[in-house]
Amino acid sequence: MSAVLNEKMRPQELIRDVQKGKILPLYYFYGPEKLLIEEALSKIKEKALDPATRDFNLEVFDAAEHAAETILLSLQALPVRSPLRLVIIRQADPLWSKGPSSYIDYFQNPNPWTCAVFIGQKADHRTKFFQALERKGAAVSFFPPNEKELIHWIRSQAQRLGTTISDRAVFALLERVGPSLQELKLELQKLTLGLFKEGRSIEEEDVLALTGDVRNENLFQLPKAVGDQDLGQTLRLLRKNLQQGDPPILLLSLIVRQLRLIWKARELRAGGCPKKEVETRLRVLPSRAEVFWKQVEWFPLSVLEQAWLQAMEADQELKSSRSDKGLLLEKYIWSLHLLGHHGTQKGRVDSFLP
Repeated sequence: MSAVLNEKMRPQELIRDVQKGKILPLYYFYGPEKLLIEEALSKIKEKALDPATRDFNLEVFDAAEHAAETILLSLQALPVRSPLRLVIIRQADPLWSKGPSSYIDYFQNPNPWTCAVFIGQKADHRTKFFQALERKGAAVSFFPPNEKELIHWIRSQAQRLGTTISDRAVFALLERVGPSLQELKLELQKLTLGLFKEGRSIEEEDVLALTGDVRNENLFQLPKAVGDQDLGQTLRLLRKNLQQGDPPILLLSLIVRQLRLIWKARELRAGGCPKKEVETRLRVLPSRAEVFWKQVEWFPLSVLEQAWLQAMEADQELKSSRSDKGLLLEKYIWSLHLLGHHGTQKGRVDSFLP
């Protein structure tokens, strides 16, 4: 068992460590993404337990139903013909939220032959429970992934299913399904079954043909409305996306991605790059090219530079502030609109686009 500690561990780091055989004696998994938590548990099971003796070395408890003495006794047991034992304690929030915990003494000197995984909804790192746990283990938060992480997750899921997926297919899938990991996993499984006989990569046309639009509001309509400088539509879509449960940090990343594409298009055109080549390099769909170039005209570089700084501030606020995340994102939308409205008149005068 590894002695390498990581108090601020992210799910990706956890998976990398587990795959290398670096398994800590203590973990606390928390957050809303249950699918990611279960995937992490599966990785630990694969690495820590011998399939032939798994039933003897895996125990699952509910902290609300089982006495602490029973769980602690299990934690001290030795594995049976296996490198490690795995003890999973679900519904673990009461263990730290109701005052001093009987587990703190165990955390000082945990059994090196047992991996204990506590699973809860939240974590308060100021409590003695977490301070003790993180000296020998790690608390890992499982929250909705950002855009980059989401794309990586979709690709890795496709690989697990024995196939690959193109860039355009990834974005088409997100557009049809949204950021729900459970829904994305189901749709990828359906797509894989549909393409099993061909044995080829998942392409955009496959997604459009086999995947229904299961969202009330399309995930990519919001950044389009921002690019169109349509404040009313932007605010309506923002509120609908938030009501659907779309993570604010993901919505911000999609808006920033749209602004980044507009910025890159301006730079390429200023360098003499033809429009068609720009569309190819930035993967702009032909059906959306006309609208995209209008957006490029409406955002001069001076506005894009200020918008980028405001986006970085909004990102920090969303990650650190305890204020309502939806209101913080709406504040950013308003500031972006005012910035764009001020720069539009100036930008149209000196536009370099033919």
